[in-house]
Amino acid sequence: MRRHIWLSAVALAVTGLVAAGCSSSGSSSSTGGSSSTTAGSTAAATAGSSVFGTAKKATGTPYVFGMINDETGAVTFPEARQGAIAAVNYVNNYLGGINGHPIQIDSCIGDGTPATAARCANQLVAKKPIAILGAADVGAPASIPIYQHANLAYLGGIPFTPVPETASNSVQFWSVSVGDNAAAAVYAGKKLGVKSVAIIYFSNPQGESLLPQVTPVFKAAGVTTIKDIPLSPTSPDPSPQAALVESSGAQLAYVDVPNGCGNMLKALKSVGFTGKIMGIDPCGAPPVIEASAGGANGMYIASPFVLQSGTSHDAQLFQAAMKKWAAPGTLVDSISTAGFATVMNVQQVLSTISGTPTTSSILAAFKSGTHQNFLSHPYTCDGQALKGATAICNDNYLMNQIENGVITQPDSTDWTTSKGYFPGITG
Repeated sequence: MRRHIWLSAVALAVTGLVAAGCSSSGSSSSTGGSSSTTAGSTAAATAGSSVFGTAKKATGTPYVFGMINDETGAVTFPEARQGAIAAVNYVNNYLGGINGHPIQIDSCIGDGTPATAARCANQLVAKKPIAILGAADVGAPASIPIYQHANLAYLGGIPFTPVPETASNSVQFWSVSVGDNAAAAVYAGKKLGVKSVAIIYFSNPQGESLLPQVTPVFKAAGVTTIKDIPLSPTSPDPSPQAALVESSGAQLAYVDVPNGCGNMLKALKSVGFTGKIMGIDPCGAPPVIEASAGGANGMYIASPFVLQSGTSHDAQLFQAAMKKWAAPGTLVDSISTAGFATVMNVQQVLSTISGTPTTSSILAAFKSGTHQNFLSHPYTCDGQALKGATAICNDNYLMNQIENGVITQPDSTDWTTSKGYFPGITG
């Protein structure tokens, strides 16, 4: 698992994880902040009510969706499910659910292992849901074949592995850990104009899988010199690797070490590296920025989302819903955004279906035309967005940048795609 390892420790500290098993959430079972009494809560509630619009409660029989989300084990993503819970409560109370039917999520807590993912998938299938909502399921290679056998669509979430990006029953609104890396490489070569890059990556199978995916993109985008610098995932001190980056003369350091970003960025600053820096999403977490001791300043990060803390209507709706219905302390990051946006996208498309949605009508609806994508670029599910990843419907990313310790988005309309540069997804 290449990305977001830093979330494990942070999330365990702030969210209060549930025990492994299955649970349900819907309009009547919100988890989190609506009952909290913090300073300014009245003003926040007023602002939230305004952005939510007029209440329209779903009163029909529930439409049940299954979900696996990894919240125990070595790597945890509780905010993915919390984002979905917040969106479900908003949809059920203000949008009338799906054609009057409230959305209900039957969730099973995974631990990132194939065995648990398969067990959870079988439990969910036995409950005969309408479809599966993707979340953060690292064990998706084991769970998705079970959904395929049961003829269930797999919709959205965070596609960490090639399986959800290529499965015939899968619909993905963005690519994480493939498309974002490729778009960052295009941005580096074409928009920043760099010619030499040092890639810092973990020396394990997951880390090494980055190289055949991103190196050809850098080259196609005009980068002529690439130096690969492996780092042990257990290394306490990346100073030698930072020194290699500095001595290489690279104009840009690409930092792809999920739970090592803070130390790596700090080390780069310590050795006097003055080139540009790009990182992956975990590198932009507030604790990582703080740990970098200024080394994160100026760093670029490709994101499939319009800035969540911005002033757009979607961003304000997301912020208000997360404050009202997600568990206190839930991280607002690309993971929680993906959980929230998945529910919003599913509600929008399934509301166009007459009668009870079936797997056939669900997939047909998504594959018909171009759709609005909550807090992201519009998507078209024609199998052409990302080469070799037929389930990916959108390959457009915005570039965030760290300025004075804060994530900013200099241009919310300057989308970058790897189309024409990315050689195709590999296993």
